[in-house]
Amino acid sequence: MPQTRLFRTSSFRLAAIYLALFTVSVLFLGAVVYAVVHTQVAAEIDQDIDDESAALLREYSAHGRDRLQAVIPTRGGSFAYGLVDANGKLIAGELAAPADAAGWTYLREPDSDEPNAEGTVDVRALVTRLDDGGALVVADEWRGARGPIHALLSAFAWALAATLVLGTIGGVLLSSQALKRIEAMRSAAQAIVAGDWRRRIPETGADDELDHLARTFNLMFDRIESLLEAHKAVGAAVAHDLRRPLTRMAQRLETQLARETTRPETAAAFEAAIADIHAVLATFNAILRIGQIESGARRAGFREVDLAAVARDIVEAFQPAAEEEGKSLTAALDAALPLSGDRELLTQMVANVVDNALRHTPSGTHIVVASARRADGGGRLMVSDDGPGAPEGDRKRIFERFYRLDAARSTPGDGLGLSVVAAIAELHGIAYGAENNAPGLRIVFELQS
Repeated sequence: MPQTRLFRTSSFRLAAIYLALFTVSVLFLGAVVYAVVHTQVAAEIDQDIDDESAALLREYSAHGRDRLQAVIPTRGGSFAYGLVDANGKLIAGELAAPADAAGWTYLREPDSDEPNAEGTVDVRALVTRLDDGGALVVADEWRGARGPIHALLSAFAWALAATLVLGTIGGVLLSSQALKRIEAMRSAAQAIVAGDWRRRIPETGADDELDHLARTFNLMFDRIESLLEAHKAVGAAVAHDLRRPLTRMAQRLETQLARETTRPETAAAFEAAIADIHAVLATFNAILRIGQIESGARRAGFREVDLAAVARDIVEAFQPAAEEEGKSLTAALDAALPLSGDRELLTQMVANVVDNALRHTPSGTHIVVASARRADGGGRLMVSDDGPGAPEGDRKRIFERFYRLDAARSTPGDGLGLSVVAAIAELHGIAYGAENNAPGLRIVFELQS
């Protein structure tokens, strides 16, 4: 499925929103934890510096400055020291305090982590003024504290990266699953629209909101199918029940007509009545035929068929009749139009369109049945004539049941020929329509690739 479509799904957008909120939460939590840890570590370092300074001051109080000068070089640990005299000269250690410095401050210390280092680092220092005018400096440049803090920052960075990666993957997976289920729903709905009323939206068994929606739609489809079946059953029953008495009536009239030969007006009345009855029977047969086609029962017999070959046979069959009426019927069916379908129904579909063109056009009309391939791999079958055509507003309605153009009302017919065509085309998933042939009318069938 296209990635752009995946990213446009509501589930992916929801996952992205939650991921953004969670990322902000992780960043905020990291900032809070860093601030707390930094403050705690700084407090502990200040306490260590204060304790170390107090220990050295006790040495100073007990033994004087010379004692400090001897002890400072022997002190270990992470501390840095400095002892200056009243003139500000550094006499022990490596940190010299400014003349006016006292209390907590920050000093610059040579970076002694690397040999021959020329750089300096900031150190936290406590400067205590001595009673002889000198000063004692005790500092710590966080060498021991940097490791845990850096480890903490690194852990949060990895956690944030994992959150983004896993959240994105999770969002894509969830969106993909949701989109697959929606695609299954859409496919089922399209099949139902195409006439497969037994198709239903699949359920996954997760019993989530999508399953509830699918269950509701399936119940609705069941109800619609039952109503349609009832409607079709009533129509078929009416047509079937009326066809029998009308058939018997036509047979009686035909029998009586064979006997009654002395009065021409009686024979003419019988012939007209018989013709009307046969027209009604043809209408009922067409209604029953449409109902059978729309039920989708013929799909089981679908086979590979070349619609162009079917159309070629129809043209050959109708050419003599066209010549008798002073019309020309030609074929331009060089492009094959393969599809899966019922050959008998497709033959009737093309035959009805050709018959409609012959019936409703005047003498001298040229009718062409042509096939063509589209750039997208699909096919097109066209039945074109240069007759009177149809007004633009009527071109969509000519496929409706019992609809007839005003110009066609004087010709025999029941208005169901193109309705049968529409039912057969929809059964096979063929798009159909009427276009202006300038002059005349063009019936077009579009086959999918």
